[in-house]
Amino acid sequence: MRTLLFDIDGTLLLTNNSGSGALKQAIEEEFGLTDSRVDLDFSGRTDRSILVELLEKNSLPTTPENQLRLEKRYVDQLPRVLADFGGYLLPGVTPLLAKMAQRTHVRCCVMTGNLISTANVKLNHFGLASHFLNVFGGDHDAHRDDLARRAASDLVQIYGDGATDDLVVIGDTSADVLCGHAIGAKVVAVATGSEDQQSLSKHRPHAVVDDLSDTEAMVDLLTA
Repeated sequence: MRTLLFDIDGTLLLTNNSGSGALKQAIEEEFGLTDSRVDLDFSGRTDRSILVELLEKNSLPTTPENQLRLEKRYVDQLPRVLADFGGYLLPGVTPLLAKMAQRTHVRCCVMTGNLISTANVKLNHFGLASHFLNVFGGDHDAHRDDLARRAASDLVQIYGDGATDDLVVIGDTSADVLCGHAIGAKVVAVATGSEDQQSLSKHRPHAVVDDLSDTEAMVDLLTA
């Protein structure tokens, strides 16, 4: 069976910077700051690495206790901030996932830098949660390659030894492409995030597309 590992932000949807907005509110409320710095590069990263850097940027100790405090406050804040900031699904996402649900030989999962809890907040908010069997998130790993290796290991534990024989990663950043290579997956790069086709192509994905809007072509590409 083929397993498709979809990224979330920039691949399936955009949230109008809800994540950075929620993080700003979280660190200010949790640590009593009045003008926090959230000038981070979020693209292609895991939330674990972002939480650590955010503490560093604001001159706070990056202890496990502080990371947990910030994480909990962020998880609490995100649903409300997401409702306020809004966002939208990217072209072709809903019909593509609907088509994939009809394919008995395809398993759709999420592999994202988001925490599992915040990934589920976003998937539920945009009505996508029912399309995915599993969500593998950036709760533990600072590097995306390590996240991908953890996801592959979890797939084997859940579905058996052959679960990683046929993997396809779908993402919008160079980090998605590289982490796919790290686990021997094919990679379909989507230029709906912060990187264009030329930038994504440098890392030799299996294919690069403008977006997911051509449903039949995408089904063929992802199931071939």
